[in-house]
Amino acid sequence: MAWSRLARGATAAVCFLLAAGGMAVLTLRGCHREGAVDPALLVAQGWEAVDRQDAVAARETVRRLRARGAEDLASVLQARLLVARGFFRPAIDILAGLGATGEARTDTELDRLGHLVRGEAAYRLQMYPVAEQEFRRVLAVAPDSPDAHRLLAAMYYDAGVIPAAIEHLQQTARLAPSDPRPLRLLGLIHNDYERYEEAVGFYEQSLERSPEQVDRDEVLTELAACQVKLRRHRDALVTLGKLPTGNVADVLRAECHLAIGDRGVAEGIMAGVLRSSPDDLGALLVDGAIRLEDGDAGGAVEPLSRAVALHPRDYLAHLKLAQAYAGCGRDVEANAERTEAERLRGLRREFADLHQEAWNAPGDALVRRKLAGLAAQLGRPDLEQVWLDAAAAVVPGSNP
Repeated sequence: MAWSRLARGATAAVCFLLAAGGMAVLTLRGCHREGAVDPALLVAQGWEAVDRQDAVAARETVRRLRARGAEDLASVLQARLLVARGFFRPAIDILAGLGATGEARTDTELDRLGHLVRGEAAYRLQMYPVAEQEFRRVLAVAPDSPDAHRLLAAMYYDAGVIPAAIEHLQQTARLAPSDPRPLRLLGLIHNDYERYEEAVGFYEQSLERSPEQVDRDEVLTELAACQVKLRRHRDALVTLGKLPTGNVADVLRAECHLAIGDRGVAEGIMAGVLRSSPDDLGALLVDGAIRLEDGDAGGAVEPLSRAVALHPRDYLAHLKLAQAYAGCGRDVEANAERTEAERLRGLRREFADLHQEAWNAPGDALVRRKLAGLAAQLGRPDLEQVWLDAAAAVVPGSNP
């Protein structure tokens, strides 16, 4: 039930933010020439230097802009370099005295770039209302700014305002048709909210745009997991065939082979995983499931007991162990495990329902605090912190 939001989702949003820069001055690209003296061209060169993490070249461009009297543009570029290096507050301070922090003017790039940089710095400081205001000012003068849409998407995602995040990700995907990242994040969001059919479509579109993207293996693994959830096991095996061996992919492979009747193949895969990773939850559960299907309830008790001991809040581990105990005639233990499984399932159902409520109510901090409390009961302090942060970051007035 959206378990992966911290482990994958929040990190993906940050990576999306850090990796997807370089679009703000697209209108100026293609105009560069050696020794260019036009301040706008220098800004474009400096922007690109920041994108490729060449701080020396970016600083040199700042110096050249100041030498030509373009002090405001130099300050905007210097602020962007500070943001890229993690100095967010100094970046805001540099921009504080510029026209870029006032009302947007439609006749200058300075406003657009200044609002964009200040908004990114505010976002990184979790000053979400300020960041939203700055990005909205960019869109007022440049409605098709990919960076403004991208950063709004990341901000709304971090705040748990999912419908708004999706809207701006879709705009980013439209405006950057060769970039696979917005579609990958759309897939991740729908995956986390158990909208697996939609997630599969977004993952596939992302891979179509860039089959060898940097996060290719993660995207393929997430796609295969969604296909398994949809019981599209043969499709999942095709997807997994593009991946190297590894615990997560191998467990998915074993699940697929078991589902289509290739029990011997599934057993062989699980034996290999358990030799190298005897505490892997997925492998222990599949191993127990194989033994139960073989009618070996006594043999299933061992891996499933281990799964419960190592992962006491996992609903499926308790349920399968209850089945194994029942198969051995150990009714008292079976009932105890079944009771615990039902308790955990109830918590997980409530957790899922609250996710839907959070989806439909992007401005409701209370539902996010409830999610944090349930995550604590389910033994997920990572998700507890995610939802506490999301509650604190709710953008006022963001309900539809």
